[in-house]
Amino acid sequence: AEHMKQTYGGMIAFIVAGEGDVALERAKRVCEGLKVVNLAVSLGSVESLVEHPASMTHAMIPREDRLAGGLDDGLIRISVGIERGCDLVADLKNSLDRVMESEKNAGGGDTG
Repeated sequence: AEHMKQTYGGMIAFIVAGEGDVALERAKRVCEGLKVVNLAVSLGSVESLVEHPASMTHAMIPREDRLAGGLDDGLIRISVGIERGCDLVADLKNSLDRVMESEKNAGGGDTG
């Protein structure tokens, strides 16, 4: 019970750098690279969940329509659950670092 004093919950969203297919693939790789946060289409649970709307919940909507509606290809949404905050931050940092390192080793990737 002592551990339960921490406040839980919340939603964070961010857009990874890049345009079009670069952002789309980069965001998918970030989501797939998470180890603590689970990939899911529904964000309602006690554990932390992540989704990439452009390739998951809104994949059937044409890109032009998604963009017109404000849904960027690089958008990642995370529903924060009951895990320790430091574990979630480390997980996200590690996944982002792996994606950027793989692009660096591959000799490119649009960083803007």
